Parts: sequence; C-alpha cells; structure tokens
Amino acid sequence: MKLTPEEIEAWATSYENTLKLPATRIPCSTGCGVTTTMFGDNLHKRVVKFGGIRNLLENFVCREARQKQKVAELIAKLENKA
Repeated sequence: MKLTPEEIEAWATSYENTLKLPATRIPCSTGCGVTTTMFGDNLHKRVVKFGGIRNLLENFVCREARQKQKVAELIAKLENKA
C-alpha cells in the first residue's frame, strides 16, 4: 500500500496541526506492502532526518526493501565480474 498524493497531503496537514499522524504505521514508498510503526520521538527524529514530513511520507523505504535492493545490487555486481 503506497500513499496517494492526496493521502500524503492529508497526513502532512494532520502532522503539522497536531504533531501526530492519523495512523502510527507508515507504508513503504516502494509499494512493497510493509508498514513501519513511527510515533513520538521516533517519528519526530525521522521527520528531521528526512527534512520534513512530506519527504518522509514520499521517500521512506522500509528495512526489508533496502535489504532486497542491496542483494539485487550485489548480484548485479557479481554477474558483471563473471
């Protein structure tokens, strides 16, 4: 489940008004279906890290998707050497 632009706007507005999101689980931006729980200090630190709530909602990639990407890059690198 990936957030639509309208959902991102609604979530960002909610965060800007209340410093909370409508749900504690944020979906991965790759559309892999994995959601990650973020609230409180964890959420606020991630917002700072990503440079804003919209960037977080648009660009957050879950751990599972990052690992798959690393494996794919390693396989491609090994295939190029062969």
